[in-house]
Formats: sequence, structure tokens, C-alpha cells
Amino acid sequence: MSYATATSVSLSGITGRLVPVQAAPATGQPGGVVILGPDGRSMEEARDRVRAGIANAGLSLPGHRVTVTLPPSDDPAPGSGTDLAMAAVILSTAGLFPPSVLDAAAVIGEIGLDGTVRPVRGVLPMVTAAADLGMRTVVVPAANADEARLVSGVTVVAVASLQQFARWASTGAHPPTPTSATDQRLGNGDGYVGDLVHVPAAMTKARRALEVAAAGGHHLGLVGPPGAGKTLIAQSLPSLLPDLDDAAALEVAALRSAAGVTPPGGGLMRRPPFRAPHHTASLPALLGGGPRDSYPGAVSLAHHGVLYLDDAPEFGNRALAALRHPLDIGQVMLAGARRAVTYPARFQLVLAAQPCPCARPNGVDLCTSCSDLDRRRYLARMADLWRRTDIRLRLDVMNPTDAAVGDSSAVVAARVASAREHAADRWAALGYRVNAEIPGEILRTGVCALPTCDINPLLHLRHVGTVSDDGHDRILRIAWTLCDLRGADRPDLDDVTAAIDLHIDRQP
Repeated sequence: MSYATATSVSLSGITGRLVPVQAAPATGQPGGVVILGPDGRSMEEARDRVRAGIANAGLSLPGHRVTVTLPPSDDPAPGSGTDLAMAAVILSTAGLFPPSVLDAAAVIGEIGLDGTVRPVRGVLPMVTAAADLGMRTVVVPAANADEARLVSGVTVVAVASLQQFARWASTGAHPPTPTSATDQRLGNGDGYVGDLVHVPAAMTKARRALEVAAAGGHHLGLVGPPGAGKTLIAQSLPSLLPDLDDAAALEVAALRSAAGVTPPGGGLMRRPPFRAPHHTASLPALLGGGPRDSYPGAVSLAHHGVLYLDDAPEFGNRALAALRHPLDIGQVMLAGARRAVTYPARFQLVLAAQPCPCARPNGVDLCTSCSDLDRRRYLARMADLWRRTDIRLRLDVMNPTDAAVGDSSAVVAARVASAREHAADRWAALGYRVNAEIPGEILRTGVCALPTCDINPLLHLRHVGTVSDDGHDRILRIAWTLCDLRGADRPDLDDVTAAIDLHIDRQP
């Protein structure tokens, strides 16, 4: 009989925390197991899973009673990912392998009743946390092995059953290694993403607006009847964005892992994500949450990518109000009775709406079913989010004969990448990467302030109240993006005028 300790990992958002799991012999019925949770209560579900798994795997329970404890913490339910660590310390006290085997390894996995080691969500951030805290070996379910191997500097032991784990702990023999994960650059794992070549060349302003939005990271607002191309434009935006760098790709992968939506193969997704939740989506589906654990929602799964809200006025008032916070600060905070979880949520918003509630394809000018008051009330539902968009367009249904083809996404993406490099070089010292992130105070003062002769039209619109103080700053950001797209050092009068046209084209 001996005392044993193993280290597992629990998850809070996409932040992992090491959880020491301890076991020691106790007096009582032979083979009995008591598991005490962080809040001091018995974890009966975990006890039953672990005992059944050990028995059905053909392994022997200790010939004595065992008490297993998890240390007190703010997290009352560390999750089923600690099952394998509990089984490990129980088997170690039974003498199957020495306790020292578990000293340098983090053990993660859920135990099935048949003795299999089942996958758990969030393995990537769990392994990242273990590596950051000095663990050099991690034991994970075989189904999670690919995402665990994305973390450098750790040896991954992938086990599919308790028998494989016991064999590794007893002999040091590693189970067969599955195929390693590879980067996935084609697609983004979130459904269809369009190509700008499908947006007709006749939609000159829409194509230009999309290019400017991609180059500067600007939020985009679209109003138009069915068939005007709102969804096609939104789906084309991710194809213009550059590939994610290593840090961003790992963060996106960690969010997908925490949500349990890791793509087949487990590799890093290099393309920016695209999420388009339906207006009937619940608040937890949109923002994150769940009945027991907090899962990332659509806004977090769109991190470093695009969030498309089609028929935005149809979303519930609570959902539209709740979206303001992540738009402003780039993260979602989910607070419960005993825990609070934060997920990153920095995305580009594409907000789309019909011009009136009836959604007739003719457009607002020929609509006889809706009054002006109906239209204003309908679009006013999304007013708070609309004020947070930089570029605003009114679209009309195109004539089918206007089918000329414009530049493809590959051609435009090259111009976008060049503009982003200009912006990144300019703002590197301040810690910003795209123009949409720059605080207005920086653009209005100091070396970035533009001459009065170049911003006179903007000052006039601000004076007469057509443009708010916030709108003034958004127009300046667009002007800097237009400047970057033409390779200039500073915006001029033409850039400011074009930025005004993109910003005030349509207001609900």
C-alpha cells in the first residue's frame, strides 16, 4: 500500500489549471473507493465511472479501501477529464506501477464504463497550460492526440484504453502513434466561403467596400432587399483576409477545442473562421455558456475571423444588446453563481438587414406594405450595432444582364495583404496591427492629425450633426485604410471624401 499523486488539468475558458489528484489507503471495505471533490463533497459519478472502467478493463482494484481527493478550488466541478488521473492513482496504490511514474506527467482523459479512454474537449489549452507550467509529458486520449501534438516541447502519450495506460505506466512502452496533425490552409471548417469573383463587377462600390473592410479590419453594415447579394458579400470577406499566424491559429484552435468542434485531422486552421448564426440562435449559442460548463459561443468561434449576422433586426433584443460588449472590448465574460469564464471574441462584424419587415425583393422604394414608421422601427432594432459599423452600404438587386466578372479573391487579397503590411509597420510601436483598432485620440492629435484642408468636408459634417464624434473617428480610420491601399504615407482630401462616402452611404 502506498500514497500516490498524479497531475491532471481543468479548464476555465481557454485557460488550463493543473489539478493535483491524490490517493491514499484507508481503512474500510477492500476495493472500496471514495472520491472527494474540491468542494468537499463526494464525486459519486466519477467514482462509479472509474471503478467500472478499471473492472471492465480487466485490471484489479486495490485490496484495500482508497480515498481519492482533489484539492479545494474555486471550480467545484473540474470535469470528467480528471477521470484518468483518478484511475492512475488508484492503480498505483494497488501496486500496478510505482507512484514515481506519475510525477512528471500530466494525465488527461475521461474513463468509459468499458475501460476505454474517451476524448474530452479543451485538450489543446489543457496541454498548453501543462507545458507552460513545466510538464514535459502528457497522457491524453488517442482521439485528442493530434491537437495535443500542436503544443511544442511536450511528449504526447496517446492511450485508447486503461490497458494501454497501464502498459505504458508499467513498462514505459508507448502505444502506436497515430498520424501527426498538419496545417489545414484550405477552408476554415465553418461551411461555405465565397470568392469575390462571384460578386458582379457592376457592384463596384460593394466590391471596393469589401476590399477596404478587409484591409483595415472594419466592421461592415449592409441594407438591401433579398437577392441584393448581402450573403454573397459577407461570405467573400474571409477569402480576402490573410492567413492566421501561429499565435492566432493556436488561439482559434484552442477555442474550437474548448467547444468540442476540432476539425478532422486536428491540424491548425490557417484560414480565418467564418460564423453565421441564425437569428433564432439562443444566447448561449451566440455568446457562450451551457447548463453545466461554459462553452464558447459563435462570437468566440469567430475570433480572428468574421461574424455574419443576417437579418440582424430579427435577432432578439437581449442578443443584440449582449453583442455590444464583445464588439467594444474583444472578449466575452460569462458569469455564473460560482465561476466566471472569459473567452476572446475579436472579430469583424458583417451586419445585414432587409430595408423593411416584409422583405420584398423589389426594395424599399416600391414597397407598399410597410409605412415609413414600420421601416424606421424595424431598422432601429439594430441601431446600437449599426453605430459600431465603419462601412455602410445600401444594396439593390442587380440586373441579370450585368454579369461582368471582376478581380478574384486571390488578386484582391494580395492588395489587402500589402495594405495591412503598411498599417502594421506604421502602428507597430503602439501595439496595433489594423487601422480599425486605432483609438480616435491618436488619429486626431499629434503626428497623425491630418491638415484642416484635407478634413474640411468631415469637419463640416460634424458641425452640422450629420456625423457624430464616433463617426468622425471611424471615417478617419477608413481614410487611413484607403491611403494604405494606394501605398501612400498619409491620407489626402480624396481619401477623406471617399471614406465619408463609405461611412454615410446608408443609415437606418
